[in-house]
Amino acid sequence: MNDIDVRSSNNFLRKVFFYMVLGVAISFGTGIYLYLYNQELLFSLARYFNVLGLAGLGMVLVLNFFLKRMSAGIARLLFVLYSLVIGTIFSTVGFAYSPLAILYAFASALTIFVVMSIYGFMTKEDLSSYRTFLIVGLISLIVMGLFNIYLGVGPLYWIETIFGIVIFTGFTAYDVNRIKNISYQLEAEEGENVEKLSIVWALELYLDFINLFLYALRIFGRRK
Repeated sequence: MNDIDVRSSNNFLRKVFFYMVLGVAISFGTGIYLYLYNQELLFSLARYFNVLGLAGLGMVLVLNFFLKRMSAGIARLLFVLYSLVIGTIFSTVGFAYSPLAILYAFASALTIFVVMSIYGFMTKEDLSSYRTFLIVGLISLIVMGLFNIYLGVGPLYWIETIFGIVIFTGFTAYDVNRIKNISYQLEAEEGENVEKLSIVWALELYLDFINLFLYALRIFGRRK
C-alpha cells in the first residue's frame, strides 16, 4: 500500500469508530438522563416502546438497503435517531437491574469489544470464512430466544446467554476485519460515499457492542 492508501484506510477506520462511539454515548447518555433525571418523560414514552422498536428496526433497514440513494447527512441523522431510540428503550434497564450489575455488564462488553476489535484488525487471517458459522449461529440464537419466550426454560435461557456472547464476540472480530479489508479499497471512493459507508459500518459495530452488553447483563444482572 502507498501513503495515500494508508491515509485513506486510516481515515475510514477513524470515522467508523468515531460514529460507533458516538452512537453508544448517545444511547447510554439518553438512558441515564431519562432514568435519573426525567422519569416523567420516560413513563410517557414507555407507552410507545413498541412503536419506537419498530421505528428503530425501520431505520436499520433503510440504512442498509437505501444507503446509495441517501445523502451522508440523512444517513447520519438516521444513525443518531436510532441511537436515541435505543437509549430511550434501554432507560428502563435501571428499574430491573442494580447499578453495579449494569456497570459490570458494560465493562465486560467493552473489554470483549476492544480485545476482539484489536484481534480483528491485527490478524492476517481473512475472517470472512467464518461468515456462514456466524450467520447460522445468529439465526439459531433468534430461534432459541423465540422458543424460550413461550417455554420459559431456565437452562435454555443460560445456553442462549452464553451462546449470544460467543456469537457477538465472533461478530465483533469479523466485522472489524471486514472494515479493515474494505478500507484498503476506498482510495477511489468519493468523500460522500466514504462517509455513508463509515456510518453503516459504525452501525454494525454498535449493534455488536449493544448485544454483548445485553447478554453480559443477563450474567451479571441481579434483578431488583
